[in-house]
Amino acid sequence: MILRVFVILVLASAIFGACWFAVYELYIKPEQQLHADKALPPPTPPPDPSLADFTKCVEIHRTGNKAESRAALEQFLREYPASSKRDGAYDMLGEINAAEFFAMKPTDENTYVVRSGDSLQRVAGRTKVSVELLTYLNRIDGRYLHPNQRLIAPPSAFRLIIQQRSRRVVLHNGDKFFRQYPAAEWPGVGKQVIRPKQAGRVSEKRAFDSTGSIPPSQLRYFGAYHIILVNIPGCSLHTQPNDPKAVIERPPGGGIGLAPEHMNEIAILLPSGAPVSME
Repeated sequence: MILRVFVILVLASAIFGACWFAVYELYIKPEQQLHADKALPPPTPPPDPSLADFTKCVEIHRTGNKAESRAALEQFLREYPASSKRDGAYDMLGEINAAEFFAMKPTDENTYVVRSGDSLQRVAGRTKVSVELLTYLNRIDGRYLHPNQRLIAPPSAFRLIIQQRSRRVVLHNGDKFFRQYPAAEWPGVGKQVIRPKQAGRVSEKRAFDSTGSIPPSQLRYFGAYHIILVNIPGCSLHTQPNDPKAVIERPPGGGIGLAPEHMNEIAILLPSGAPVSME
C-alpha cells in the first residue's frame, strides 16, 4: 500500500514537473526575456559608411571651388542615395546652384537684344522668361528699356515639389535639382498626415509692402512680402517673417510659410503657371 502511494506521488510529481517546465518554457521564460531585453540600452547603430565621404565634400565646399564641390556632391548623392547626410549634401548643392545662376554672365545663348517698341512683358513673352526673373538678373526697372539693350534671359523651366514627409519645398529646373527650402510653418502643425500625391500649378503671384501691391517689373518687388497661390489645397506659399510678433499675411485657406530670403528667391524663379507636385 505504501509502495503504491509512493509510486503515485512520484508519477504525480513527474507530471506536475513536466507541466511546470512546459509552462515556464512557453510563457514565463519568454516574458522574462522580454523584460530583460527592454532593460538593455538600445543597440549602437552601425557606423554610417557615407560619413567619411561627406566630410570630404564639406571640406571641398569650404574651399569655395564650386566646380570641384559640385562634382564631389553629385558623386556622393549617386553613391549614397540613402545616406543620413543626404539633405546636407543637397543643401550645399543648392547653394552652389543658386550662386551660379544669379551670378551668370551674358552669353550668346542667354542674351536678348531689345528691339524698338519692346516692353518687358513683350520680352518675357518672346524669351519665355518671367518678368520678375528678367528684372532681377538685369537689375533694371522695366519702364526704361531702350533699343539694342542686352538683357540676360536664360532658358529655364522651374517647377516646385512639395515634400510632405520632410516638410520641405524643392525647386527643380527642368529635370535637374536646383535647391530645397525647409518650411518655417507647415499646415496642421503636429499632425503628420500624408495626403495622396497631387499635381497642380501656380495660379497667381502677389507681392506687396506697406504701400500696397508691387509689380514684378520694379526692383522693390524683391524683398517684398510674397504670396504664391497654388491650386492644390494647403500648398500655397507665403513669407514667414523672422519677427515672431509680425503680422503674417497668409493665403486663403492657409499654406506653407518660408523664411523671407527663401520666399524671395522662389518668387524670383517660379513663374505663374509653373507645375507644382505634392509628394
